[in-house]
Amino acid sequence: MENEIPNQTINQLLLQHINEAALFTNASFVITAYNKAAARLFQFPLQDLSGLDISSLFSKTPVHIARHAIAPNAADGGYLFICKPADQDLLLQKIESAFHWPGEPPGEAIIIFNKGYHCLDANANASRLTGYNRHELTTLHLQQLLHPDESDQAIPEASIGEPGEKRMLEKKMKTKDGSTWYAEFMLQPQPDGRIFSFVRDITKRKTTELALQESTREFRKTTAQLRELSDHLLNIRETERKNIAREIHDELGQQLTILKMDVSWLHKKLQKYRDHLILQRTAGTLQLLNETIKSVRRIATDLRPSMLDDLGLIEAIEWQSKEFEKRTGIRIFFESGTAHLPVAGSIATSLFRIYQEALTNVARHAKAKSVFSNMQLENGQVILTIKDDGIGFDMQTLGVKKTLGLLGMKERTLMMGGRFEINSKAEEGTTIVITTALQTNDPAGSQTDQ
Repeated sequence: MENEIPNQTINQLLLQHINEAALFTNASFVITAYNKAAARLFQFPLQDLSGLDISSLFSKTPVHIARHAIAPNAADGGYLFICKPADQDLLLQKIESAFHWPGEPPGEAIIIFNKGYHCLDANANASRLTGYNRHELTTLHLQQLLHPDESDQAIPEASIGEPGEKRMLEKKMKTKDGSTWYAEFMLQPQPDGRIFSFVRDITKRKTTELALQESTREFRKTTAQLRELSDHLLNIRETERKNIAREIHDELGQQLTILKMDVSWLHKKLQKYRDHLILQRTAGTLQLLNETIKSVRRIATDLRPSMLDDLGLIEAIEWQSKEFEKRTGIRIFFESGTAHLPVAGSIATSLFRIYQEALTNVARHAKAKSVFSNMQLENGQVILTIKDDGIGFDMQTLGVKKTLGLLGMKERTLMMGGRFEINSKAEEGTTIVITTALQTNDPAGSQTDQ
């Protein structure tokens, strides 16, 4: 077309009508348009300015800068720079007025280093943050501005990255009077070897982060202590249950057996008197003693199944499955990949109690007809799976339900260093998977019952 000017944007065309050196950048200060006066001022060929970070020009040529925002948030917006030659002493002032952190007003601290990180110059804001005046700063190395805690931390080499490439750095600092503060540096290496450093005080943010980290550490420490306490209390409870079960079985059971034998002897001796009332009473007493002995054995077994200690975990779970099936009518299908599982007493107790609690939950809530469970040993890991065909539940409600049984199972799993997984869907049943490392011996100093 006759009026079309190839390869010329609107911004480029507008800049040609400005007599002073003029450049247009995007919101990131990358040059997108410029005029001939700008190319002459910065001594660049006309075709080589586009795509440069404008700070790389100001580092080489001191200039007076006037910056105008031209819809910087728009897709084709940015900043218009009008530049005139300036004295070297005004360089920092012009950089400070031209650049600042995104989203913050101008006035950031600026320190210029050489490639060895010796300070060449600084502005008033840098003096305010560090406590050193401008002359004092020019006698210091960056390492001398850092807190002693940072003495072993490496500083990025100036040769890393291309000139004008921004690199972020966080450091713990100390002021001239020894006070601590935290700085975030935006480093921009320049073609001549200097490094422009834009510095922001992040002490408030860093203090909050450190306080949060400390709180997190304390929380984890407290959680670990509570878990140890819970583990200890469970240990004590299991030991007491074992002792009580033994006392009931041995002492009370023995005494009831002797009493039964005496009443049985008396019942036989009274046969010759043919007193039906007395015989009826002694027969009833014998029946009551039989029921009482059964109850004592059941209570002792519920407190602590002796077969868990005498025969092992697999046999104890098989017994528990049969007892549960007899009491509830819910069918139990238990499979084991091994005939005997040589786990430590504490692990065996925890897995057995988890299995008991899972079956209790099935009886109370699942409305299931069958439970399918198995125990496998894979790569040194014991895997216990319990699945029912009940009504299930919505997993999203798990956090708001009073699921103390599930919480207890999870805590027992965590205390033995295992992993607890549960999956359920409405009308599709629930599956619980417990995975823990195979431990054949209890840790030194721990008891065999948890």
